Amino acid sequence: MLLLLFLLLCALLSAPGTARAADCSPDRLKGAKVTTAVEFVHRGSAVSSVTSVTDITVPANWEQAPHLFLDTHAALYRDALRCLLGKGASAEETASGQDDSTVYDYEWRFKPLSVSRRNGIAVHYEAVGWVQNLESFQVGLWTLTPDENEWAVELKRPPGLREATWDSVHVRLGGPGAMSASPPPAAGEGRSELSWMKPGDSPRVVFRPPAAQQWTAIVQSRGQRWAGLGTDSVSGAFPYFATGALSLVAGNRLRRGLGRPPLPVERKALTGLRSWSLLLMLLGLIVFMGDDLYYFLGARLAWGKDYGSTVSFFSMLFIGVALCFFGKLRSFLLAAVCSLAGCLVALYVGAELSHSALVSSSDVLVSHVGAWLVVVASAVPVFVCCLGVISSGQRLLLLGGRGLPQWVMVSVAAVMSGLTMLWAFLAFGRSWERRTWLTNFAPSVRDGYRLETYDWWWQWFASDTLVAVGDIVVQLAALALVGALRVCRAEQYDNESFTPNAAERSFMVIFFAVIVVPNYAYYFGFSGYITTLVLGILAAWSLLALGRSTSVLEQPAAGNTPLGKAVSRTDRAELLRMAHRYRELQSRLHRPGAGTPNERSESQEAVEQEIDRLDQCLPDGVRPIDLPFAFGPMVTWWGNACRCALIACFIGLPATGVMYWLDLVRGDSWSVTAEDIGGFLSVVLEILYWQLIWAGGGFFLGALWRDLPGRNGPMKALSVAVAFAVPVGVHEIIAQITGEGLQNTVPAVAAFASVMTFSGLVMDVQTFKSERRYRSSNVSLLVYIYQMRIASVAFLLAQLVALATIWQSFTKGGPPSSPPTTR
Repeated sequence: MLLLLFLLLCALLSAPGTARAADCSPDRLKGAKVTTAVEFVHRGSAVSSVTSVTDITVPANWEQAPHLFLDTHAALYRDALRCLLGKGASAEETASGQDDSTVYDYEWRFKPLSVSRRNGIAVHYEAVGWVQNLESFQVGLWTLTPDENEWAVELKRPPGLREATWDSVHVRLGGPGAMSASPPPAAGEGRSELSWMKPGDSPRVVFRPPAAQQWTAIVQSRGQRWAGLGTDSVSGAFPYFATGALSLVAGNRLRRGLGRPPLPVERKALTGLRSWSLLLMLLGLIVFMGDDLYYFLGARLAWGKDYGSTVSFFSMLFIGVALCFFGKLRSFLLAAVCSLAGCLVALYVGAELSHSALVSSSDVLVSHVGAWLVVVASAVPVFVCCLGVISSGQRLLLLGGRGLPQWVMVSVAAVMSGLTMLWAFLAFGRSWERRTWLTNFAPSVRDGYRLETYDWWWQWFASDTLVAVGDIVVQLAALALVGALRVCRAEQYDNESFTPNAAERSFMVIFFAVIVVPNYAYYFGFSGYITTLVLGILAAWSLLALGRSTSVLEQPAAGNTPLGKAVSRTDRAELLRMAHRYRELQSRLHRPGAGTPNERSESQEAVEQEIDRLDQCLPDGVRPIDLPFAFGPMVTWWGNACRCALIACFIGLPATGVMYWLDLVRGDSWSVTAEDIGGFLSVVLEILYWQLIWAGGGFFLGALWRDLPGRNGPMKALSVAVAFAVPVGVHEIIAQITGEGLQNTVPAVAAFASVMTFSGLVMDVQTFKSERRYRSSNVSLLVYIYQMRIASVAFLLAQLVALATIWQSFTKGGPPSSPPTTR
């Protein structure tokens, strides 16, 4: 019996788990050397980023050193790294289920952990995190504890490395000085960089962060007194309210500009714009303040369970149904949508009451059948919202005219919702790999842990994607404004309305501020969109005031009538023939033909007299060649607006690709986007956002083509780009002063200027397309059109500056990656 007990004891001591536990003891890694540093970056982003860099050199004779060269999914590899980093959980720990806090690691690692043979076994480990709120978190070997007034960062030595040699420890605070540091640092550069050489205790540093990033963390923390006014609440909803309110003002201004009772079709258009504006305000309340209302009532009524995810789910479903009703789908399709929504609500309520495992909102862990059902259930609100967006946009723009067939809208909505679910499903796999990179799950609990995380992932799907859905819906404001202007413009009934009247100009100023100028203004966690709107309106008004004082068509003609109104009665072909004749006479004047001096003199006098006769028909300073440039390629200003918007939409595709790359792909941004549960919606929003800015800028340029300063397309476009740059430039200055996020403002201005000047060039080419038959190539046509040096220099200069700026943005690296959505 004694021999049997002895053999059993030897077997237990030689078991794999026991061997690994012995290898993790501090004595085994006494010869290891560690260097670690933590660095904060505050400027250039709305939230502070924290980067931890650690280098560990372990002896080559350490028993687990060879395991560091195995595949990252190997159990022995993860066991070895757990000894070095003190993170993750072993199979025994996951089986016992005593402490789940070590199972998941929420830090981000954009560079893979590297292992090399250099004076032993060298391990290089980098991790990144963001201070998004006042919750403490761990990044690398460091723990950050933010507070309202001060932040504290402290080194947490892994248990296996307590006896190791810590050669150097560095803390770089990124600007602010340390309020306290223990133990006292041995060296440092300035007040914001502290160093310790072989410290006995783990360093801890307390500092005050910059005000902008500190306030952003405060207002994004639920329960803080300022959180109700932050970007996740009132400040987030403010652009919705402002867009809706200004749309109401624009519609009212358009209504007064009619000067008569509106016709039935005009009343219908104005009513649609008003209804959409009110719906947009309601949408802002639901998206950003619905959960605030729920948690306010929950605190007062002492609800025992957090139904925040279910509230967001029902909110998204309500938004989709409301958009479908606003879009006036056919009765059978509306009935189908309502039935689908009703069944889904009944399913969630029934599952909650019966504690069913079919959906993720229940207290019970979702079953394997429910794992597929939750994906389908989550897809329904997205499908309904997509269908509502398509139908609402069609109604706003076409006002009941012939649009897309119903089956096409349903198909597009189904594809969009399917791709959204596919992206979210793949993002879950990436998130699971990142969070469990050092955890070995026991076979008996692996599926349970994954299913629990999967349940949580889909439970908060609606909450994490609701803002993206709302922002996509907001883009319909451009269609609402254009649709109302299309029906109510005065030129349909006034043949002498060669340019927008006063009411329509006011409408276009609001359109420019709301649709064309991007919203970058978020300061200290609060919305500064009011500054963008005010500056956008002032810039547009100033541009129009300058343009009307210098515009060719606003110059007084016979009877003090504007030249545009007098010339608008002339046949368009006659204007082009006059311009062609004027250019021909100029060419003959500067290049006299062969003959005697007397003959050349007589010929030159005849040409000068004919040029004088042509000039006498026009006001001073206006030449016949100026008229085609001033009128544009289309007969009416509305035609110019639509044509220029279409041109800018196509020319802007490369610019959209550039902004997409800079915002979502460049550097480490794509890793964040790919793991975002609503990443597909973010991609769709990014494309729609910039395409609408280019098309909206083109529409503004074309509509006011006859009132803008400059006598050719590129110069007119350059003036619009300057107006665009004013509010964006002011934001850039404020962001530089406060240290806020810059969000690629300079490339945005460069891209807008490039798209606009190219659109102005194409408009001029289409104006003189009848001259193409006289030219051997398109290049010769351009040479004929732009014989003016100023226009050529302005166009080339704008393109060169835009390309240089974009190229610099590609090569420079840009601001830190935007923080991910965390749950």
